[in-house]
Amino acid sequence: MRCCYHIQSHRSPEQVDRLVATIKSYSPDSVVHISHDSNGSRLDVEALESYSDTHVEFHPGGYGDYSHIDRYLAGVDFLDRHGIEVDWFVNITGQDYPLVPLDQAEAELVESGMDGFMEYWDMFGPDAQWPASRVDSRYHFQHRRLMPLSADAKRRLRPLQALNRVQPFVRVHVSYGLVVGRRATSPFGPDQDLQLHGGSAFSSLRWPVVEYLRDYLAAHPDVVEYFRNTLSPVEAVFQTVLCSSPQFRSGEFRIDPDCRRYFDFSRTEFNHPKDLTAEDLPAAIASGAHFARKFDYDRRPELMDTLDAHMADLSRQARATG
Repeated sequence: MRCCYHIQSHRSPEQVDRLVATIKSYSPDSVVHISHDSNGSRLDVEALESYSDTHVEFHPGGYGDYSHIDRYLAGVDFLDRHGIEVDWFVNITGQDYPLVPLDQAEAELVESGMDGFMEYWDMFGPDAQWPASRVDSRYHFQHRRLMPLSADAKRRLRPLQALNRVQPFVRVHVSYGLVVGRRATSPFGPDQDLQLHGGSAFSSLRWPVVEYLRDYLAAHPDVVEYFRNTLSPVEAVFQTVLCSSPQFRSGEFRIDPDCRRYFDFSRTEFNHPKDLTAEDLPAAIASGAHFARKFDYDRRPELMDTLDAHMADLSRQARATG
């Protein structure tokens, strides 16, 4: 069993190096593919690629746009192009960190009998986790990004979003920069092949599922083009395509809706998860997740020390019990 850990990063080179070192210490046979924002902080590529089976590529970054999917698929294409075979494809960010030794996490993937761990829900079903107004604004409109905004500018311009509550035709958003949208005919709905689903952007998927997603999007450029102009497509594209597939509906693809990631969006602005602190670690560890995010290594490097000690304890316990 071999995993590829696909890391999308844009900052904190030391944090990325520490993450890679930890991955390789617990999963030495894994492949690590780093997709670093070409406009981000400078990485020490030579040092990173000194770890076995670790590869660095540079791609245009973005926030809340289709670039996250482009970079994911670039990682998949890299493996294919170089003839690298893996069983699972696990995507994380440079601000993630493991909560359990990855050899134990990988054993759970295999022993589960599942084909993937990916959060998903019907956007308009009884288990939907977002209000219908958010879903409508994000995915039933085609958006144009006008300019980036600072956090202060976002707060000052937020009243413009009141326009969204008084008419159904256009949308104004500030969370992803200044964005305007117009209502459009979508490729999903009750009478369409695609049913809109959503969930976390982060998942652990077996390679046949990854291949299905890649091949579907390659064969449906109209779907890709539509999602390119939505907001936060990375929280809907894979769920929509996979949950609408014949393989998922027939049970051939078995997907656990727990993505095995810990994050906290409850007290943050503009769709960013909170920076985790020492107070968050007990809940994160108790969650059963394999990774948590996001960690600010520049401000709280000691959190990684705490998690390293925790993982070392788990490894010792596993060896003691055979």
